[in-house]
Amino acid sequence: MLFYVARQPILDSHKQLVGYELLFRDGLKNAFPDINPHEATSRLISGSHFNLGLDNITDGHPAFINFPELSLLVRVPELLPKETVVIEILEETAPSQEMVEVCAKLKAAGYRIALDDFVYDASWRPLMPYVDMVKIDLLAHERPALFRMVKALREFNVTLLAEKVETHDDFQYCLTLGFTLFQGYFFARPEVMQRQVLSPSRINMLELLGKLGASECQFSEIEAIISRDLSLTFKLLRHVNSAAFAKQKDIASIHQALVYLGEAELRKFIAILAAANLGADKPDELLRMSVTRARFCELLAQQRHDKNAPKAFLVGLFSLLGTLLDAPLEQVLERLPVADDIKAALLGQGGPLGPYLELMLDYERAIWDGVQELSRRLGLNQQALPDVYLDAVGWGHKFSP
Repeated sequence: MLFYVARQPILDSHKQLVGYELLFRDGLKNAFPDINPHEATSRLISGSHFNLGLDNITDGHPAFINFPELSLLVRVPELLPKETVVIEILEETAPSQEMVEVCAKLKAAGYRIALDDFVYDASWRPLMPYVDMVKIDLLAHERPALFRMVKALREFNVTLLAEKVETHDDFQYCLTLGFTLFQGYFFARPEVMQRQVLSPSRINMLELLGKLGASECQFSEIEAIISRDLSLTFKLLRHVNSAAFAKQKDIASIHQALVYLGEAELRKFIAILAAANLGADKPDELLRMSVTRARFCELLAQQRHDKNAPKAFLVGLFSLLGTLLDAPLEQVLERLPVADDIKAALLGQGGPLGPYLELMLDYERAIWDGVQELSRRLGLNQQALPDVYLDAVGWGHKFSP
């Protein structure tokens, strides 16, 4: 049985990762094609927990999983360990007496319970003592209504989680209201708080990324940049001299190391190293997501035997560059002389690399209609996409802090 899953990060007020919401769909055509929510939840648990292992998908973080009413009534959540799952009760579930009793038992057993896409009214009061989190969709409420709902929830001991937070202004407003958890794209888009003055080491990094964005690597130019940065030199030599490489003798110079790595591996290593250093003061999840995106785009291109696979890798990696530098991506790219087709993809201007980035973003956000259309347009094997995604997630975990 094919298993399709996407994960959406959930962050705290310091933008540190606290968990993932797991999203199941049966294939790529529709959200729920010929399948009811209970079956979808059952398949998600079967695929993620019994076959793959939740830890392999969430990197050991809690998994937020949607449970429709039927799944709760037949005690499906009890198949999962209470330490690794947060039970999300879907918005169409009625707060009946039977549901109150189910939640009371789950709470007593140590499970955490969240109400998804919540809209408060008095009928929910009997259930609230057993609820740990309330998730509120920002796009579904004007700010005055949001303020009133948060005010009404203050009498209950619940954590507030804001969904669909798309801007820095949304994030700041939710902080003032008392939200402490956040889910959305605000951390994956430029969050312009102030213009940042780049340190010399960051300038070196940007120069390196520019060199890697060129059609051909000029080893002499890359060597000149690395040689003036002690940290880069040390990391490069340590990497090449590690046990991962079989060689007759240790590499003792930058030039030797560059030649030994070769262009393809050099592009990957320097790009990941640069992104890690550019995001040194950022949450680890940003780098992990960057590397995962890079690998996913690269694998998509390789599946099509596209000679642009190395560029597709850079498109995925650079997709969060604006966030890593606290500046709009357009401004970052003005200072980064990347190839025009890479720049066009990153700025949403199409080109041969644009569809890889679009498909990656749609898959990441579980926009399955978009995934289906882009897969068809690119001539990709849709059945292989779940394995490609899981490969990318594992690869990102391996290369991130």
